[in-house]
Formats: sequence, C-alpha cells, structure tokens
Amino acid sequence: MRSRRPTTDPGRDRIQQAPRQTDLHVVTDSNEGVGYIHLLKNRNFRRFFLAQVVSSLGDWIGVVAIAGFAYDHFGTSGVGYVMTARVLPGFVVGPLAGVLADRWDRKKTMVVADILRALIIVSLPFVQSLPYFLLASAVLESLTLVWGPAKDASLPHFVSPAELTHANSLSLIAIYGPWPLASVAFVGLSSLGAFLGEQPFFPDMLGDSPEALSLWVDGLTFGFSAFMVSRLTIPTTRTRARKLDFSEVRRDLVEGLLFVRDHKQVRPWLVGIAVTFTAAGGVFSLGTEFVRVTLGGGRTGFGFLVGFLGSGMIIGLLASGQLAKRMKRDVLFSAAILLLGVALIGLAVASSLNAAIPIASALGFFGGVGYATGYSLIQITTDDELLGRTFSAAYTLIRIGTLVGLGLFPLIAGAIGQRTFGGMELPGSRVTLLLAGLVVIGGGLLSTRAIKARRFEEPVQWGDRGYFLVFEGGEGAGKSTQMAALVKWLEARGEEVVTTREPGGTTIGERIRKLLLDNEASEMEPRTEALLYAADRAQHVAEVIRPALETGKIVVSDRFVDSSLAYQGMARGLGLDEIYQISSWATGGLIPNLVIYLQVDPHTAMHRVDGERDRIENEDRDFHESVAAAYLQLSKKFPERFIVVDASRSAAEVHQEVVATFTERASGQVESATDTAPIEAAKPPATR
Repeated sequence: MRSRRPTTDPGRDRIQQAPRQTDLHVVTDSNEGVGYIHLLKNRNFRRFFLAQVVSSLGDWIGVVAIAGFAYDHFGTSGVGYVMTARVLPGFVVGPLAGVLADRWDRKKTMVVADILRALIIVSLPFVQSLPYFLLASAVLESLTLVWGPAKDASLPHFVSPAELTHANSLSLIAIYGPWPLASVAFVGLSSLGAFLGEQPFFPDMLGDSPEALSLWVDGLTFGFSAFMVSRLTIPTTRTRARKLDFSEVRRDLVEGLLFVRDHKQVRPWLVGIAVTFTAAGGVFSLGTEFVRVTLGGGRTGFGFLVGFLGSGMIIGLLASGQLAKRMKRDVLFSAAILLLGVALIGLAVASSLNAAIPIASALGFFGGVGYATGYSLIQITTDDELLGRTFSAAYTLIRIGTLVGLGLFPLIAGAIGQRTFGGMELPGSRVTLLLAGLVVIGGGLLSTRAIKARRFEEPVQWGDRGYFLVFEGGEGAGKSTQMAALVKWLEARGEEVVTTREPGGTTIGERIRKLLLDNEASEMEPRTEALLYAADRAQHVAEVIRPALETGKIVVSDRFVDSSLAYQGMARGLGLDEIYQISSWATGGLIPNLVIYLQVDPHTAMHRVDGERDRIENEDRDFHESVAAAYLQLSKKFPERFIVVDASRSAAEVHQEVVATFTERASGQVESATDTAPIEAAKPPATR
C-alpha cells in the first residue's frame, strides 16, 4: 500500500468520525428512486421472486397435503409424529446449514436442495410407511434449512443495498402471500385427485389418497424453482471457491456463533426478529380461546382476527420499503418492534371482537415492517462470508420464538387460570397476552442498542466548508494522474486545495515510507507493516490533514485508511476489524467524505508501472488480485463513501467521471461544488 506521487501541501477538508467498534456499520437511508417496479425490472431478482412465489405456493399445499395424507394412513398420532419430525431438525441442522451456505456455492446448494425436495415429495404417495414419512419429513425440513440461508445470503449479490428492504418485502410476500391461495388450491387438487382416482387410466392411489395429486404438484413447483435459480447470476466468493474441509466445519460454526453473540448490532436485531415470531405464536396459540370466550367472538371470530392479522402483515411488508426512505432502518426496526409490543398489549385489553380486529391489523403491520427491515439490516451489515451462518442463527431463533409463543404461552395461560382484579375478570389468555406484549417491548428496547452502537460509527464532520477526498486503487491504477487532474480542476474553480499522499506526506512519514517500500525489507512481518502504516497515518492526520480540514480546505489524498483495509486487512489476511481498530486509533476516527476507487485489471495495471519497482509492487500476481477483490468488497461494505470508477478507459474519460462524481457527492458540502463550470476545465495528460 503506497502512493508513487510526491506530496505537496498539508491537508484540509471536512472530517468524519470512524467507528469506535470496527465491526459496526453505518446504516444509511440513501435509497431515493427505489421502488417495487424498478426492482422487478431486475432480471435476476424477477427470476428469484418467481421461484419463491411458485415454490412457496407448492410448499403450503404440501404442508396441508402431508398432514391430510398422514391422517388418512397413520391417524391423529401420525400427524403429530410427522409435524414433530418437521420441527426437530431446526435445532440440529439449522446452525450447520449456515456453515454449508458459507462454504458451498450458494446457487448450486439451492438447486440441489430444490431437486431433492421435489424427488422426496413426489415419492411420498408411493411409500405409505410411517417411518419413511418421518424420515422424509426430517430430510425435507433439513433441505429447507439449507436452502433458506443460501437464499437470504445470495440476495445482496444482485440487489443494491438501497433496494434490500424492498427486495426482502417482496421475498417475504412471496413466501407468505400464497398461504390463502394454497388452501383453495389444495381443495381443488384434492377434488380433482378424487375424480381422477375413479378413472381407470389413473393410479389407484389417487382413489385412496387424493392428496397425492397435491404432493406431485408440490414436487413440480420445486422443480420450477430449481430451474429459475439455476439461471441466476450469483458470484462465487473466495471462501466458497475452496473445497469443503469437514475438519473446518466446527471452526466455522464457532466463528459464526461468536459473531452473532458479540456483534453489537446483529445480536439485538436477531432478538427483535425472534420476538416478532413469539408475538405471532402467542396470538395463534391463545387466540382461539381469547376470541371465543373472552371477546365472545364465536367460532368464526378467530378466523376474522387471523385474516386481518395477515392482511396487516402484507401491508407492512409493502410499506417497509417506503418507510425506510424516510428514516434510518435501525430506527425503523426498533420502532416497529416496540409498537408491535404495544399493539399486543392493546389486543390483550380489547373488550370486543370489533375492537380487536383493527388492533390485529396493526399487529400484522408492525410485524411485517420489523421482519423485512430486520432482514435488510443483517444483509447490509454482515460480511458475505458470514451471511449464511447469520441467517441460520436467525432461523433457529425464529423457531425458538415461535415455540415459546405456541407452546409455552398456553401453559402459562392454563397455570394462571381465571383470575379477578378489582372486580374485573382476568382470564389466563388475557394475562398471558399482556405478558407477551411486555416481552416484545423488552426485545424492542434491546434492539435500540444497535442504534447506540451505530452512532459510534456515524460520520461526524468538522469545519464549515472542508471536504476530504481520497483516491484509492492498486498499483498502476492511475491515481496520481487523476488526482493531479482533479486538483487542477478544483483550483480553476477557486477552491483551496491541499494535496498529500500515503505513506509520506510529512517529514517523519517520508522516512517511514522509505522503510516500507525498501526492497531489502522483503522479510517484514505483515503486522510490522500494518503498524508502520498506522504510525505514518497518525503523523499525517495530526500534521497535515486535520489542520487543513479545520480551516475549511479541500484535502485530496493519494491513499488513506482503505488502503490498509485492502492491503493489510484483507490481502495480508490480518483482518478488517483489527486493521480498522488500529487505523481508527491512529487517526482519531478520521475517515474521508468520498473515496474514489480506480478499478483496473491488476495485470494490466502492473504494465503501467514505470521504473524500478518497490517492495509492494514486487508482490506476486495473486497478491495484487487479492487487493483488487478487497477493494470491491470494501465498496460494497461502505457504499455511502465509496465510488467505483472504471479506470481501464482513457484518462480523459476517467477524469470526466471523477469530476461528475465529485460534483454530485460534494453538492451542498463544498461551497462551489454545485457550480456549472465545464468538466473539461482541466484535461488530464494522455498517460495514466
């Protein structure tokens, strides 16, 4: 990591405060212009969405059909056994599924899982044995658990961060929306199966088990999903490119669990999502008695309540994308969970079905907003290599929350029984719903810790007009050329500009630079290298950059913190968090307003390097390719400050885009940044 261009002045510009905790993430709200129609024009997402809609419809049909088939052949206890077999794998396979999603090619994982699910579903009518049904149910659920994290972890690869809330809303609608239609489809398919079973040219099993036709249709929907997913474009990361080593599975599992346990944002978000399902489970398990006995809603009242709950959830899922445009996602998430708890308490104190129905709609609305927003936050914040394990943890917590709502709450209600307080009757179902509301509010309050954690990373700016811009890129990317051209353009507009570079930029820094780039220092340890860069940066900020920024100047630097993240943190394998902590401490939390990453093929770029190569330039091709991949990952992790510019074009074309990017991003922050001075005011030299 180093710049070839000598520095001139000390620094200036507006300053931002870097995170105190390096694993935290700035939650931005830069999603103007994003909408559902725009999202569905994305061919990859459209295929992804259709695959989910069709397979979810089949899955809901299959759940009902399997229960009916099990009842016909194995009785009531058989249904219980089969449903239990569907639940248990979640606590064993769930955590391991995330490891597989992070280690295996995710597209192939989803396709294979869909094909296997199709084959198992289709085979059920042919093997009418309870042990086979139990094994098939457990395997089906295990495959679903593998498919889910792979699906959720793949979404950020073909949807921008600004579109994630909308994309998750549509994905969740695709999963839960077909539920009502599935019941109608099952009735129709069962009737058709019974009719066909009476015909001589159809299998006899349709006569005995008309649900078989529903199961075969379910198998076809999984086949359709496999076909659509196979046509998706999902890149393979370096982690998944490696062959799976089962000796590493335990290490990966522990790594994922520690990440979920220790991350100051992901952990409270997962708890918030889990209590959403706790609330839903409580409504379903206590709702029948509560509506019939307490509210006097009769036998159909609970159906009305659930219908309005589901409608509210769909509206909440759709509205979450629009709400995310108007407030930060983490604030929206915590607000939704807190209001969900308040609505649950409101339901508990309702005196009639008419009063309970609009409250149930609000419950569904806040649950839908919280669910979609929580998923988006996790996808934005979590590194790709950990996404599968994070979502498998989410699925496990969702199951725990659901079990608490479905299993524990009825026991609590039964233990409480019929109580009176101040002459008012308090049945166990009402009291338990009140307690459930308090539990959800507790989860909402816990989720606000993520907001506090995020504030440590939120950009804090000093100075009235200062602006800090950094050029980043690999060796030979053209940073010096583009930096000189932009500075000339800025000075032509009357801006006060300070140019600088890393390593170097100060007297002490130049001495560190000589040591870092010395070819005779080829045995320098990566940690030593990282600390030397941090020492150079500490002096650089104190002596050049911060004084200039505090006086309102524009600082343009050839490299800064992100070079250390790319070169030492990722290419050297020292870890992003570790390098971020060192750099944040060295700079006092200073990060740029804008990073322009000049992207060019490393092999091509190295041919541009003139003269004798230094120690970093002499690294092998694999190292420089790792650096390029690291920069792209950083641009996805920090989209609020990173801009990727194709530097393989002519210098003039690159300069034009750099100026346009600066003009757009600095608008309102640099006094003359919105002027209409011609972009060609400073033409760069012909060479890069």
